[in-house]
Amino acid sequence: MKRRPAVQLAALALASHTSGDAGSTDLDALARLCGHSPQQTAQLLDRLVASQALTAWRHNRETDEVFWWLPPSAEAGR
Repeated sequence: MKRRPAVQLAALALASHTSGDAGSTDLDALARLCGHSPQQTAQLLDRLVASQALTAWRHNRETDEVFWWLPPSAEAGR
């Protein structure tokens, strides 16, 4: 499946904040890196889950931090 450029950019931004099989960063910072609003960035994260590039993600609204997890096969390939 070919990914759209916005999804590829989001994946690259996530990779820069990922260690091991998980990552996290501030949602506003991630949105700026992706060149989108926080709502659009959430939609991009949903697309990455749908394409199985991410296992899951969540947003902690109290701290505005976003967390994500990679599928086990992505970590094994590193």
